[in-house]
Amino acid sequence: MSQLQEAQTIAKKVDSIGPYRVVDLSKLIDPATSTRRCKLERYYQDWTKDYHSNLDIESHLGTHIETPYHYNDAWKDILDLPVTAFMGRTVLLRLECEPRAAITGQMLERASRGRVQPGDIVVLDSPFHSVPFANDPNDQRPYLCGESGEWFVQKQVKCVGFGDGVAIEYSVETACAIHEVIMPHDIMFLEVMQNIDQLQAEVFFMTCQPMPIKGLDSCCVRAVAIEGIPGFSE
Repeated sequence: MSQLQEAQTIAKKVDSIGPYRVVDLSKLIDPATSTRRCKLERYYQDWTKDYHSNLDIESHLGTHIETPYHYNDAWKDILDLPVTAFMGRTVLLRLECEPRAAITGQMLERASRGRVQPGDIVVLDSPFHSVPFANDPNDQRPYLCGESGEWFVQKQVKCVGFGDGVAIEYSVETACAIHEVIMPHDIMFLEVMQNIDQLQAEVFFMTCQPMPIKGLDSCCVRAVAIEGIPGFSE
């Protein structure tokens, strides 16, 4: 990739609004290449003389938010949670760990350096990256587990986000464990994010609003970080 092409690619991820830097943390969803259910049918409506689209998608598509209802019928869905659950102060934790390590409370505490506050969104990253859910035998990502969840509950965070530097699919047992620990406390997952490497700040404002559909367990979102807003920085 030439320097010009690289600059153009980054420009699609990073923008600004006034004095604030904006980073798009969302995966692009292309119906033509998506491996998950995603069909888009565009049609012309003659009586209104305009175009409409039919969408046929699964709830866990692209960068998506997972509510407690994703794991238990008795827990909250998207509309049971306030709109503020999907936005707020966000802290990026860059984990220092060994390959394929369980993410412990001590590891999270070390990366936090006391910055995580109740009501925050936490985003995780590590030096190890792999395509999520690809069953790569060389996958070295650290993974979430029950102990990770206990730390998030203790800190009273509202959402845990990660990209391709953290695994949640290490095993059925560890995946179930963290869901069972955090989701009764209305803590959500935001997976799988992109462009975390484009962030310049480790504390910022983020919004990731889903479609307001009653009974929806999860939904693709446009996750956007805004850096430099007073009150949402270190």
